[in-house]
Amino acid sequence: MERTGQCLCGQIKLTINDDNAELDVCHCKNCQLQSGSAYAPFLAVALYNLSIDGAPKCFDDSDTVSGRTVRRYFCGDCGSPAYVVVERAPNTAYVFTGLLDQTSDLRPKVHGWTTTKHAWVEITEGGLQYDMDPGLSPR
Repeated sequence: MERTGQCLCGQIKLTINDDNAELDVCHCKNCQLQSGSAYAPFLAVALYNLSIDGAPKCFDDSDTVSGRTVRRYFCGDCGSPAYVVVERAPNTAYVFTGLLDQTSDLRPKVHGWTTTKHAWVEITEGGLQYDMDPGLSPR
C-alpha cells in the first residue's frame, strides 16, 4: 500500500510503499518533547520502503532512558517531526503519522514506554504494551 504525506510547509514529502507497516505509539519523555504531545504515533516501515523528497535535518538524541541513540529527523523550515531511526532497529523508519495524508485504517499494534504515559491517556485497544525497551522488559 502506498502512503504519502508531507510536513507543514511542504518542503519534506514522504512516500511509503510497505504493506507490512504497523502503527506504534511511543510514550517516552523524549518523544513527548519532540512531538509536543502526550505521545508520538509512528508508522514503522522498512527504511528501504520510505522515499523522501527534501532534506530533513537530523538530531542525534543520545540522552535516552535506554542509552541508545535515536536519530530524530525533522523539517528545518517548519519544525515538523518527520521520522526517527532507533539504534536497535537501524533498518526501520518510524514515521510520524501526523504527516500522512490517510490514516483512517491504522490501529496501534504496540504502546511503548508506558511508565511515562500521561495519566489521562487511556489505552483502550488490545495489543502489546511495554514499560521499557522491548528487549529489556516486555509485559
